[in-house]
Amino acid sequence: MSSILNIRSKLIITLVNIFFIVSVARGRYLIFAFYFLATLIVVFLFKPDFKQLVKRVSLVFLYPFFISIFIPFANEGAALAKIDLKIFTLAVTDNGLAIFATVLIKSFLSIMLLASLIVSTDEIELLYGLRKIHLPKVIVSIIFLMYRYIFLIVEESRTGQQAIKSRVFQKSYCTVNRRLTNVMGNLFIKSLDRAENVYRSMESRGFDGNFYIMEKENAKGSLNIALLLIFILTPASIKVIELINVI
Repeated sequence: MSSILNIRSKLIITLVNIFFIVSVARGRYLIFAFYFLATLIVVFLFKPDFKQLVKRVSLVFLYPFFISIFIPFANEGAALAKIDLKIFTLAVTDNGLAIFATVLIKSFLSIMLLASLIVSTDEIELLYGLRKIHLPKVIVSIIFLMYRYIFLIVEESRTGQQAIKSRVFQKSYCTVNRRLTNVMGNLFIKSLDRAENVYRSMESRGFDGNFYIMEKENAKGSLNIALLLIFILTPASIKVIELINVI
């Protein structure tokens, strides 16, 4: 199902909501509840494939979870529990738990917004949207080329690793690492050559760094502008409520 929002509005809404979510103070769980409701409405408007969205969010959320899992033990505060490891003692503090929960909530909401944007948007349309919000043309072109031709680097890496396995008989730590270093150097040199060839090929076919697509009729009009304003003002209003400490 296609969204009633155009790609520029989707990008602006996503970035604005993430900005306000990240700016929430520690322990403001009621404010987070408001942002969660706003995030659900935004996801509903983007209309991503539900199965892909759940898969993406579940997979990506593991990274911030494991990175921040030691936060409860690394902050000062009142000790709620202690774990004696004989060599040293780990103490779980109230301040550490509050920071840990805040980081997880911010990560989850931000990942949900980004995943719903990516799942519901074609990659060329997404690059077109980045140009529409005036991201520099060079950066967008680099993102496109990395996404489009990353498979070349993967194939060259597999070829190099296969060559190492077939030629290195004494697989000591130093020998294998030296061969891997040579493979990385060759990959760097080949990537420069491939990049130059790809750029010349695309330039000869009229590529100027811009992406052009035909916007759908249902993504235009006053309804799109109204929704854009609503979902900019909504997180801003929640931020005001947080700052004046009404609830």
